[in-house]
Amino acid sequence: FINSANDWNNTKEKKLWLYNLHYFDDLNSFGSSERRSLQLQWINKWIDENTVVDGGNGWEAYTLSLRIVNWTKAILSGLKVDDKILNSLAQQADYLSQYLEKHLLGNHYFVNLKALLFAGCFFEGKYADKWLVIALKDYKKELKEQVLNDGGNFELTPMYHAIMLTDLLDLYNLFCTYPAKIPKDIVLETQRTIVKMFTWLDVMSHGDDRISFFNDSAFGIAPENNILREYASKLGFEVASLELSSDTLSLYNLQNTGYVSVKTSELSLIADMAPVGPTYQPGHAHADTLSFELSINKYRIFVNSGISEYGVGAERLRQRGTAAHNTVEINGLNSSEVWSGFRVARRADIGNRVVGKITPKQSIQFSAAHNGYKKQGVNCIHYRTWDVSLDNCIITDVLQGKFNSAMSTLYLHPDVCVIKQSNSEVELKVAEFVVQLKITNAEIDINESTWHPEFGVVIKNKKLCFKFKGNTMRINISWKQKTSTILAL
Repeated sequence: FINSANDWNNTKEKKLWLYNLHYFDDLNSFGSSERRSLQLQWINKWIDENTVVDGGNGWEAYTLSLRIVNWTKAILSGLKVDDKILNSLAQQADYLSQYLEKHLLGNHYFVNLKALLFAGCFFEGKYADKWLVIALKDYKKELKEQVLNDGGNFELTPMYHAIMLTDLLDLYNLFCTYPAKIPKDIVLETQRTIVKMFTWLDVMSHGDDRISFFNDSAFGIAPENNILREYASKLGFEVASLELSSDTLSLYNLQNTGYVSVKTSELSLIADMAPVGPTYQPGHAHADTLSFELSINKYRIFVNSGISEYGVGAERLRQRGTAAHNTVEINGLNSSEVWSGFRVARRADIGNRVVGKITPKQSIQFSAAHNGYKKQGVNCIHYRTWDVSLDNCIITDVLQGKFNSAMSTLYLHPDVCVIKQSNSEVELKVAEFVVQLKITNAEIDINESTWHPEFGVVIKNKKLCFKFKGNTMRINISWKQKTSTILAL
C-alpha cells in the first residue's frame, strides 16, 4: 500500500485507515519479536517520509500519542534502535506537548497524557521533565473524570472502556519500571482504578467473555478480556471473576454509568438505562437508549448491530441510529439526534429509573423511561420494563402520548435460527437452546439484516420487527435447553 511518501496521506483512503498506518501497533503485537528487522525498516521509512514540516496524519496529536507509546514500549521490550529513531521519538513527544487535544478531551486527551508520561519517564533531561510535569498536572483529574465510581469509562462504550483499561495497565507497568519518577498517590490511584474497571468489564460482557455492543463498540480494537486479565496478572493484580451460580439471579446496577445487568452462570442480560454520554463529548454515542442484549450460556441471542466504520457516511449514521438497536423507534426518528460521524444534538434523558424490585415470582424487575422523542417534537415518552427470572424475561413497552407509528426491533445473532413463526409467536434456536417469544399487541415481521462485530465486517443476520397496535406492547421471552435436533426452516 505504501509505494511512495504520498501514500501515508492518500486522500482517496478513509481517515481511520490512514491513521492506522501511523500507529505502529504491530511493534507490540503477538509474535512481534520475530519481525524486528522489518519493523525497523518501517520506522526509518516513516521518519524519512513524514517530516514535521510536511505534517499530515502522522503529526496529528492522536496518532502521535499512540505511536510514541508503541515505539517506547517496543524499545523497553528490547527493540534495538539508533540515535536517528531516538531523536525522532523525542521530537514527536515535544511536538505533542505543544498540541494537546484539550478541545476534544475524552479518550483523545487521555492518550496524549499517556504518551507524555511514557516519553517523560523514558528520556532524561529538562525536556523529559517538562513533559512529565505537563502530563502529571492533569492525569489524576482526567482519571477521576473519565472513570466513574462504578468503574465504567464515562464515554459509556465497552470497547473504549477496554481500551482505557489497557492504557492504565500500560501506565502501571511504566510506573513500576520508573518508580522514582511518579508520585506514589498517582500509582495507588491508578491501581485502584484498574481493579474497579475490571469489575465493570465483567458485568458488561457476555457468557463468551467478550464485550457487549453499546455505543461505539466492536471486536478487534481493544484486547480481549482474557488477554487483559493475563496482563494484569503479570503486573501482580488479582482479578477476581464475578461469582455466579446457575440457580440465583445476580443483579448489577451500575448507577454511575447507568447500565443494568442480570446474570447467572448461564444468563447475561445487559440493559441500557444510561445517559447518552458525557455532555461535552458524546462523539461515540448511539441512539440506543433502553436497548438491551441477551446471551444464554456462551451464545448470544439478541445483539445490537455494532459498527463497521467511522466517518460521515450514510452507513455510519444508520449504525448509530435507533433502528439498528434492540429498542423502540417512534415515527421513524432516532431517540437521540445523531448526526455527522461523531455528533449528537437533541438527546434522550433517562427518567423514572427503578432497579431491583423483587416480584412475587422472585424475579428481578427494573424499568426506565426517556424523553428523546418529545425533544424532537413528538409528544410521546417511551417507558420500558424488564422482568427477569431464571428462564424467562418479559419486556413491556409503554408509549405515553401521541405518535403515528412505533416499531420495536430485536436483532438476532447470525448463529440464531428462526424455526417457527405465527401471528403472536416466534421460536428460535441456537446450539442446544430453544428460545420462544410470545408477543402481545403487535404485528410480527422477520427481515434480513446485517451485524457488524468488527470494523470492515458485514455478516448477514435476521431482525424481528414488532409494529405496535396500540400504546402498549409486550414480549415474553423464555428459553430452555433441548437435546433433540430441530431443523431450521
